Amino acid sequence: MGTASSVANEFLKLSKEQGSNVTNMKLVKLMYIAQGLSLSLLERPIFEDDKIEAWKYGPVVPSIYHEFKHFKSEPITSKSVTLDSNWVHSSEPELTSEDDKKIVQLTWNLYKDSSAEDLVVSTHRPGTPWSFSYAHGKNNTIDNRLIKKYYDKFITSLKKYLKSA
Repeated sequence: MGTASSVANEFLKLSKEQGSNVTNMKLVKLMYIAQGLSLSLLERPIFEDDKIEAWKYGPVVPSIYHEFKHFKSEPITSKSVTLDSNWVHSSEPELTSEDDKKIVQLTWNLYKDSSAEDLVVSTHRPGTPWSFSYAHGKNNTIDNRLIKKYYDKFITSLKKYLKSA
């Protein structure tokens, strides 16, 4: 299992390789989707070191949002960095699990062409984990069980679609 930073860096790596821009808003939505796909397909979170919260504009991974908020709505041009326990040495965390990399790649393939605004609309639909968790003025945690249940239905629908295509 990766960390929020390693998952973010995998998305940023794919973005750079493919010459596609990723904003902070898009990144946190991609991470939410990757968490859902991992919970459904791998039966475990892709990261556990941060929660996902229901904010006004959709699901957010707080640590990643705060790390990249200085980019505002501009494309992110650096990777997530962590410091050692002495606050001396920094590193750019990387995913090591091939299964986690596949989840990020799947998420990227499904949503790389979606704008941040499209992802906000998608995650705000009635019946989404965000819709059950959001309360105005609060940053409630979206429970992983709720995310998994939603993405189990998503995977079932995707399988049906692929069989009929």
